[in-house]
Amino acid sequence: MRRLRAARKGQSRLIEAILAAVIIFVVFSVAVYLVTSAKLWTVYERGDLDRAGYNLLHTMAESRVIDQVVEGQNTTTPLFTVVHRFLPPMTYFNLTIYNITAAQGDPNDPANVTMKMDPIKAQGGATISNADSADSFTRSSEVSSTTFIYTSRRGSIYYIVLVLARGGEG
Repeated sequence: MRRLRAARKGQSRLIEAILAAVIIFVVFSVAVYLVTSAKLWTVYERGDLDRAGYNLLHTMAESRVIDQVVEGQNTTTPLFTVVHRFLPPMTYFNLTIYNITAAQGDPNDPANVTMKMDPIKAQGGATISNADSADSFTRSSEVSSTTFIYTSRRGSIYYIVLVLARGGEG
């Protein structure tokens, strides 16, 4: 009888130890999940930077931000803020918008028309950038360039160049 009670005590101690280990594991797992920052610094490959650049330019075109900023229509948010908020953290950007116009040639002869590209002055200059220096792009291991041709509602043609670089390196 004593041996049977001793065996049952051993089994209950073993089950108790397993339960304690499971509880400790669950508590540590939940604690690590709650302590980890919500903004993870993700490493973006060049393909991710290409997608982010195209998505930004497409969103700006669809929401007519380019019309508002470039053609002088009333806008409440500066272009720098729009671009900066859309991109992932630790991403350098350089945005240049060019106005494309016919420079010379016979308008009736399409083969003889040349195009002229002039950088526009949109809210703070022709180029909008958050990079502290030109070295920010040369030091980064991942750099992406996205181009976009946009025709406004007024018929103006804009060539937009967005250069993105992964930050935090050097």
